[in-house]
Amino acid sequence: MLWECNTFDEYADKIREADALSLMTSPATQRCDFARLWLYQTVLQFGAGASGTVVHGKTRSDAYFLFLQSQERANPAVFDGRVIKWPEIVVVPPARDFTFASTGMMQWISLCLPTELANTTFDFNSYPGSVGNGKTLIKPLAAELTEFTDAATAARKRMQRARPKPSVDLPAIEAALLAMLKSILANSARNGRSFDARTEQVMAKVLECLANNNRINVLALSEAAGVSERTLHRAFRKYFHMGPKRYLKIRQLNLVRSAFRRNHSARSSITEILMEHGVTEFGRFAIEYKALFRESPVETLQKSRFAN
Repeated sequence: MLWECNTFDEYADKIREADALSLMTSPATQRCDFARLWLYQTVLQFGAGASGTVVHGKTRSDAYFLFLQSQERANPAVFDGRVIKWPEIVVVPPARDFTFASTGMMQWISLCLPTELANTTFDFNSYPGSVGNGKTLIKPLAAELTEFTDAATAARKRMQRARPKPSVDLPAIEAALLAMLKSILANSARNGRSFDARTEQVMAKVLECLANNNRINVLALSEAAGVSERTLHRAFRKYFHMGPKRYLKIRQLNLVRSAFRRNHSARSSITEILMEHGVTEFGRFAIEYKALFRESPVETLQKSRFAN
């Protein structure tokens, strides 16, 4: 099965189903392209966008998650504070929080791989280094990764051509992709690099705190994370390319937009929604909102109610 969309809002709605949060951090300069392709046991995802983005998520408890850029000239992505460049792959074990950020145009591919299949196909625990135990960054040969991304993209195109009744041999496609990936990992996993566990712990506390209290300020956030404001600022710069104050504003803007798009009741006013999210300066907020999303809060709410 193939699901596709071409707007940031649709993508944000879709990944919210998996308890992930997507934030737009800068205005989009062109249309997005997102897709999810269910193969036999694995799930391929594709993304391309020209806006700054931050995504917070957590891998499934029964699956590994692999992430890579699919375009050599794309802007570098930041995955849990580490810059990801072509040709590199991030391997994330089950039940791990992660944060992905981009500052502009980029293309990426991810693969969700059930743990049982991963253990029988790759046996991550047999690799040297941290693969299988923690998030790992590996750097395969560019030619190998190009072959894999080309094959994954070709699989998506085959599914597009096969609509509305797919007749594609998904198990065969999956087997071919896994064979390529097995070769890539066997050749490069020994050189895998682990992530900064200390900063991960700090950011995990920060995000947990924000999930429970969206109105928290920077000082309270640093106290909750058990670090100084200076350390917190460095961690935010490393993860998001912005300071904590700016991140909190971006998060607030996106959460308000999400609330506007989900609220179809004429009885709920813009003021009520803004107050629920801790907005006190309505005029300034409206200016910042329009600068990021290219429409006013009123326009967003009207579109949502009209569509429903």
